[in-house]
Amino acid sequence: MKHLLFLLIPCLLFTSEPFFTFVDPPKEWLISDPSKYEEGVKVAFIASKQKVFTPSITLTIENVGKATMDDYVQALKRIYQADEFQELGIFTTSVGVAHLFQIDRNAQWGQMRLLQAITLYKGHALIQTGACLKKDFLDVHETFLNTFKSLQTTPSLLTTCNHPTFEKRLENITKCWKKLCATSKDDKKTLFNSPFFQDNQWKPFVSYIEKELKEKGLCWQFLALKYIQESLLTENKP
Repeated sequence: MKHLLFLLIPCLLFTSEPFFTFVDPPKEWLISDPSKYEEGVKVAFIASKQKVFTPSITLTIENVGKATMDDYVQALKRIYQADEFQELGIFTTSVGVAHLFQIDRNAQWGQMRLLQAITLYKGHALIQTGACLKKDFLDVHETFLNTFKSLQTTPSLLTTCNHPTFEKRLENITKCWKKLCATSKDDKKTLFNSPFFQDNQWKPFVSYIEKELKEKGLCWQFLALKYIQESLLTENKP
């Protein structure tokens, strides 16, 4: 429980999508420190904690409204106009068509290469970015692509877990949260961090996810708890 709680502490973000998104990360890769996530990043994985710069994969979701892929590509070209930017083609995921881009840029660690897959889905851009030193690209590009191709979305979190008690536990914490919000004048972030909610509801729920749903893996557990957390704070249905 301490591990997941530690990871989730910095994730009080007031953003939530009307769908649940997840990927299958590379085996043995680690979830990176969420306190360093930029806006929109749902999860980031790193190959190692032992190196100054290590290959990484991030999953980011942006609300793009009615923007088309052509609109998005033009925006990318403007963002990376000082770098080497290439459109590599498309591939298919369970979510839809993903457009693949390659960006080479200079950084303090040397020349970097980004491999980026972008899928537009229900007014959102699902962005997966693999980053590494250019000299390491051949060693990790298949790992990047395999993770990109694993992208999945579901209408709700519940459809990803058939554990017999999960729906009831989620329903209970949602009801308790709504009751607490209705009887308090504090803002939602303060309420969520309050000892009453943390000790009586959230920490036991995190412990349940970690122990009873261990087979789902740390990535799913992290994304599921983050999704529930965001849904409670934005009053969206988990």
